[in-house]
Amino acid sequence: MNSDARSTRLPLGAAPWIGIVLLPVTAAGGLLVAIDGLPWITRLGVFSLGMSLTLALAWVAGRRILGTFATVSDLLAALREGDYGLRGRVRPGHDPLQGLLADVNLLSDALREGRRKRTEASRFLAKTLTALKDPVFVGDEEGKLRLINPAARQLIGAERATVVGRDLVSLGLSEALATPDHAVFHGRFPGGEGRWAVRRATWHSEGREHRLIMLRDLSAALGQEERRAWQRLIRVLSHELNNSLTPIASLAGSLATMLERQHAEDLRSDLQTGLETIGRRADSLARFLSGYGKLARLPPPRPHLFRLDVALARLASLDRRLPIDVASRESVTLYGDEDQLSQAFINLMRNAVEAALPVAGGVRLDWYTEGRRVCILIEDDGVGLPDSDALFVPFFTTKPEGSGIGLSLTRLIVEAHAGSVELVSRGDTRGAVATVRLPLLP
Repeated sequence: MNSDARSTRLPLGAAPWIGIVLLPVTAAGGLLVAIDGLPWITRLGVFSLGMSLTLALAWVAGRRILGTFATVSDLLAALREGDYGLRGRVRPGHDPLQGLLADVNLLSDALREGRRKRTEASRFLAKTLTALKDPVFVGDEEGKLRLINPAARQLIGAERATVVGRDLVSLGLSEALATPDHAVFHGRFPGGEGRWAVRRATWHSEGREHRLIMLRDLSAALGQEERRAWQRLIRVLSHELNNSLTPIASLAGSLATMLERQHAEDLRSDLQTGLETIGRRADSLARFLSGYGKLARLPPPRPHLFRLDVALARLASLDRRLPIDVASRESVTLYGDEDQLSQAFINLMRNAVEAALPVAGGVRLDWYTEGRRVCILIEDDGVGLPDSDALFVPFFTTKPEGSGIGLSLTRLIVEAHAGSVELVSRGDTRGAVATVRLPLLP
């Protein structure tokens, strides 16, 4: 409708200009027709004057029209270059060419407003992705990376590298690309390892398809839920058992005191032995529960920078039962709670030594950096691991005098530092290897 209205308006608007231009020559022709008997010189002069005025008016009108077209051409060229700030000056009146200038100005305003909205939407999307703690990757229809948030950069170890424009497969995302929406896969990246849930979204922008891939680390969430469940269980057990053990210990002490005042030697001897047994058992159970209570009362880490290689070498020299072979000499500085991590490594080294002693095996300690993480290996030539999936579950132990909290406490400490711990049997020979991965910096 707008184009039809403009096409009918242009000729009507141009008619006054055509009439003004032709007015002198028309008036001269009418004058020559109306007046008879004029000499031919006069007739030629009148006609020449009318034609000259017509040509002059046509030249003025032509320059004005060409100037308007030149302005329109400049405006369109600016629009092609993305410059929406250039505007044409519209003179008042009913000139259709001035209406064309006004339409080009309106087009420029509309394009500028559209670009402003796209820019605001892009900034809002970028800020939203930056605030997300889950890694987010945005690729185009060709599989090239177009947008990435800080969590995703940390995951693929590209905090300071230029990755926008690179192929998504070359960034180690082939498994994530092949995983369907809402599905879970196990992936290992330079910045983390675990089970990842995949969320996808697809949209079109500027005629091109864009795909969003968001990864959610399920390992951390499952570990936190499991830890809270065990903490609740341990608190209940500690409360109930302590309520039972406290009166037993008190009664045993009271009876022992009463028996010391009696003279029945045989009776006193038998009862004394039994009560001492009860007291020792009560003390043993109290120590047993105290060890489990450590799991529920593990304080949050107090991280600081420290030399991990120096700490590991010092810990390896603590156990005098079997020398631990330290294979690495790489200098590593770690940001973490040195006291808690030392306790975790002591537990792993002690388990390795206790597994190697019965078969006269050896224990080796090694570490190396991989990207922004450090990997610590504790390998033994011991009896191997039991066939069980409950190695890191509290209360589980294969040792006659074991409490079953060493490995559980180790995993809690390592996971509190955003790391992972793995204990597997060696495939080539007997023994086991414990692998701890920790981020170097937060």
